[in-house]
Amino acid sequence: MSTLIMLLLLNAIIGVLSQSNSSAVPMNASLTYVGSAYSMVVYEVSYVNSTGYIIVPQGVYEGRFAGLLRLGNFVYVGIYNGLITRLTFTGYFIPVVSYEAVSVPTVLSIGNYSYYVATAQSKIPVFLRYLVFNEYGNGTLINTLPLITINSLKPPLTIWFSYGYDCSEYMVNVTFYSPMKILPIPVVVNLQPPLMYFVSNVSIVSTTPNTDLMLLEPGDIVVASTPVTAVNYSMYICRKLAENFGENTEALYAMEYVGPVGISIPSELITKAFNMNHIGNNPINIINKVFYVLTNGRYKLITYSVGPENLLILNKGSPIDFTVIAMYILRSYNIPTRVVYGFYGISTGDDNYIFSSTTSILWDEAYIGNGWVMFTPMPLLGKPMSGVGFGNVTLSIIIGLILAMPWIIGYLTYVIISHVKLR
Repeated sequence: MSTLIMLLLLNAIIGVLSQSNSSAVPMNASLTYVGSAYSMVVYEVSYVNSTGYIIVPQGVYEGRFAGLLRLGNFVYVGIYNGLITRLTFTGYFIPVVSYEAVSVPTVLSIGNYSYYVATAQSKIPVFLRYLVFNEYGNGTLINTLPLITINSLKPPLTIWFSYGYDCSEYMVNVTFYSPMKILPIPVVVNLQPPLMYFVSNVSIVSTTPNTDLMLLEPGDIVVASTPVTAVNYSMYICRKLAENFGENTEALYAMEYVGPVGISIPSELITKAFNMNHIGNNPINIINKVFYVLTNGRYKLITYSVGPENLLILNKGSPIDFTVIAMYILRSYNIPTRVVYGFYGISTGDDNYIFSSTTSILWDEAYIGNGWVMFTPMPLLGKPMSGVGFGNVTLSIIIGLILAMPWIIGYLTYVIISHVKLR
């Protein structure tokens, strides 16, 4: 939703549109609370045959609010101008920009990638980041967010995840066994607490063949107009996150990931397991506490799901159970969180790695106000090597665990694009 806050900065355009009766849509819509973070509240809007979102500062009930409205295959981004009374909005919706939904595969299963093979050249081990999920239901991960693109361009294309310093740049070259339309993004993921490595940004420098690329949001997914067989990336990995980097244009976009997860866990279980009394309100401290508790060995990682809501009771769970419960707990502390599906590489020496459908893995990404942080909230044997690295023991353990993940079936995100210039 960073597009929404950017639109708020276009005062001249919005001012003109807000005076235009012809572009305004009168409505008396019902509201459903979705979630809150960073002094903002998200409501789902239901009006006739359309739905949408409205973003409201806490304690404000009248005025102009950023939002969007979905109608059929189109999404209209604009301004809600009116009054909020209890769970009702009365006023007008003023569209600023409209986008048509992008058609991409909507079902993820291991079978879909039975022949997925890629090789990479990289100075450090990387994960190939692929799909993003925001909900859990019926034993699987689901993404219910709208998939929208507002830009299409040839490389270079930069995907921003956080704003940091003490950063190092790495080049990653990936070749695919068969042409790929959805392009994975190389990232480094924290495997053991505390959080130490932060992906600032990844740029797609070139593709073979050269083609237009679409960056889809929310979720940072890249789709190629023509399937490609090779991609060259540059990747910035930072040791620290910037505390202040100017106006936060990512906050509203991150708000997509504060809604219900699809499970329910008694608060006393969370309090007993995580005991946040002495943590304070610092989001990164809360994330590190959840990260530590779920990886310190108290809870056992197994190859079958017991249901995320049962993990704290049975003291065991599958990768999907661990990632979903981490998402649930962090969202309960108003920290936007999402689950990511991707692949890890098996080293063949000389900075070469092989990725395949048998090396799939899940992790969480949480937003702390100055970027997304990536971590695996589950116990993994072996310790990371010094510097940025995972270790061969850890990778061999993951192989045996993730091979038993045929229950991962999800629905691809539908999204809104954003562009952020500051590292």
